[in-house]
Amino acid sequence: MPIMNWDKSLDIGVKAMNDEHHGLLDIMNQIYDAHAAGKQGATINALVAKLGEACTEHFAHEEAYMQRIGYPGFTNHKALHTSLLTRYGDFAARIRAAGGIASDDFFQFLKFWLSSHIKGIDTKYAAHATSVGR
Repeated sequence: MPIMNWDKSLDIGVKAMNDEHHGLLDIMNQIYDAHAAGKQGATINALVAKLGEACTEHFAHEEAYMQRIGYPGFTNHKALHTSLLTRYGDFAARIRAAGGIASDDFFQFLKFWLSSHIKGIDTKYAAHATSVGR
């Protein structure tokens, strides 16, 4: 059972970013499903590391895209990315320290992060992209 399913409310209208968001959700669901199946240790740690790498790569792509379209909220958006990666890193460190056991707080963070960041924050640069014809 996934932590969250992709739906139209997560579609920001920028295909490349939608594809990457979908990929992040897939990895989040892999972590959740492994956790629900009782997996821990190296399996969970590897998936958590994979998601961290995917997020770092996605944020770099998203930031480059925002710069290309001249998004005026770039500086604030980039700061949010930095904050999210810091919080994610803290969760990842706690999971490693716990022997690859993820907490409910971690999954709540993931779900909130994905839905609120995409729906509340990413839609702003997507709207700007539309307004400038990109």
